[in-house]
Amino acid sequence: MMLIAGAGAASAQSTPATSDDAARSLQILPAPREVRLEDGKFVLKSSTVIVLTRPEDRVAAETLQKEIADRCGIKIAIESGTSASTRDGNISLGRLTDHEFQSSAANANGGKQSELGREGYVLRVRATGIAIAGNSAQGLFYGVQTLRQLLRPESEGSKRLEVRALSIRDWPSMEWRGVSDDISRGPIPTLDYLKLQVRTLSEYKINLLGFNMEHVFDFRSAPLVSPQGETDRAAFTPSEIKELVEYAGKYFITILPEQQAFGHLHQFLKYETYSDLAETPHGHVLTPTNPKTYDFIRQIYGEVVPLFPGPFFHIGSDETFELGLGQTKELAAQKGLGRVYLEHLQKVFEIMRPYNKQLMFWGDIAVKYPELLAILPKDMIAVPWDYDPKPSYESIITPYTDAGLRVVVAPGVGGWRVIWPDFESAFVNIRNFIRDGQKHKAMGALNTTWNDDGESLVDMAWPGLVFGAAASWQAGESSIDDFKNSYDWAFYRNSDRTFADVIDNLDRAHTLLAGVKLESASHELFWTDPFSAFGAHAAEQALPATHELRNSAERAAESLMRNRSKARLHAHTLDDMLLAAWHLDTLGLKIQFTSEISRYYSDAYQNQADTKRAQGSLDEIVDINGRLETLRDSITELRRMYIDGWNRENHGYWQNNVLVRYDNLANEVQAKIVAVQAAQRQYWNDKTLPPPEQLGFFLK
Repeated sequence: MMLIAGAGAASAQSTPATSDDAARSLQILPAPREVRLEDGKFVLKSSTVIVLTRPEDRVAAETLQKEIADRCGIKIAIESGTSASTRDGNISLGRLTDHEFQSSAANANGGKQSELGREGYVLRVRATGIAIAGNSAQGLFYGVQTLRQLLRPESEGSKRLEVRALSIRDWPSMEWRGVSDDISRGPIPTLDYLKLQVRTLSEYKINLLGFNMEHVFDFRSAPLVSPQGETDRAAFTPSEIKELVEYAGKYFITILPEQQAFGHLHQFLKYETYSDLAETPHGHVLTPTNPKTYDFIRQIYGEVVPLFPGPFFHIGSDETFELGLGQTKELAAQKGLGRVYLEHLQKVFEIMRPYNKQLMFWGDIAVKYPELLAILPKDMIAVPWDYDPKPSYESIITPYTDAGLRVVVAPGVGGWRVIWPDFESAFVNIRNFIRDGQKHKAMGALNTTWNDDGESLVDMAWPGLVFGAAASWQAGESSIDDFKNSYDWAFYRNSDRTFADVIDNLDRAHTLLAGVKLESASHELFWTDPFSAFGAHAAEQALPATHELRNSAERAAESLMRNRSKARLHAHTLDDMLLAAWHLDTLGLKIQFTSEISRYYSDAYQNQADTKRAQGSLDEIVDINGRLETLRDSITELRRMYIDGWNRENHGYWQNNVLVRYDNLANEVQAKIVAVQAAQRQYWNDKTLPPPEQLGFFLK
């Protein structure tokens, strides 16, 4: 037997030099803190029973039952009580205080029961059975999620499942392990998709799920702002929130509402009804100078706050760039901008005092005024955020900890404004930020997704979300390489690196474009009119990277199309990965065709006296399978795929605001087809062609 630390644990932990490979071979996310590998294995049989000692463990047992049924077709029984737990061949679930677990589970690895806390667990596998126990139902639930990942086919292609003999003691490094999803800038997820998010996040021991809300609640006091879909009312109703909160609770996830109370309120302030509350006309920021501002906050919070029974409430308050430029200009000049900002937060705290909530606020503004942080009540929680990959984030954490405030660190998955998330950057951001948060005793992490341009789809973000879950459970600096080597099995139940390789191929687009001084594979680059001077310049700049960009995207697409059956869990997320692959490939095709079309037209223009040559060059642009027709067809097909992706997650509301971009780009290409065809007819008539620039062909 050999006691080993989890593969993702901090390097400072004491581990035998030869044990790392054995720990990594488990491919569990998050990696358990302590594992003891032993001889033998447990083989699952149709006669195996999941035995509960408490009814509150029913959901945990059912997730295990479903995993087994999906993997091998056997729906094993779930029984209550302790009588069956003494029989061989069973999976027993209980508490560390239960007598029957004292010898089989609680003493695993010889550790102390108390250090496991509420969320820790022990798991012991022998040939005769499996025992999982925690100090609470939540700890037991997490032990079951680990067992789900330990179930392996008995042999290649076998339907029989086995678990190698081992003992695990595991507990989290951070109390709160969260995700924040932006549902206010474009896509508004359906209740069914939110439940899917809850179930999936709970598998990786996430216990906090926040929603960035601006106007998406069905406010009775502010009916103007609630979003309306073409076929449904997309705003969340009180009954839907109640249903989601109760559902998440079954999976030990606390719902964290974020209702803005300072900035990011344009969806209110664009209306004349609220014009006197705006710092600048129809802007984004509430003015602290108008007493009605605080009446407004009381009003909307009075509707929202009581629906969320959790201990936290997030008041946002980030990116208040307009503050001091409008109604508050004179006050800011007298008091200073920092004091005005912090006093507003203090007033919101007083408004929220009757609700007995712990208030979170984004930490990007207050950190600029460390000498004033004492103004804030010590019960408030700062959420410093930064999404760039940096070696250290201590400079935005320690001003708050030095002021005696608690901190939750907020990295991001890097999925906004881009065709596919930039995970290579995001992994570094998540790893280092959470590491520094643990170093400075942060109470948790809140890994973020955003929808800055309203196009992002959450099913593309899972690698970053799962890595954030792993990094916030594991101790110290988590290994990106170990995560990648475990991801296929932990997320898809695939035994090789097929999908990790797909992710790497999609990520290459950002690296390749950064290599030619373009920031990333952005939506902006895709939507740019290729027949404008700016679009031509961007295409010329990107062209050296495009061959490899398309090769990587096509490798990803081909692998997804061939290997879909390898995903035995979460296979639905492959559809968005395939969408991203085709989107990147179409971006590359657009860049290449912009260059080739300009080249062919320039050739025709320069060789107008050679009818055969000129006509041949024009045919390469517009004809059966001409480049412009191919580009148009690729855009319209991508539009169809995007609709499918959107509808898998979201209400219909706001979808047309994305589709119009596809339509606009396709129309630009179609208009160019018509223009070149007209030039072609002119050439047939008088053997002359318009200059290239007249048609929007700027590349020489």
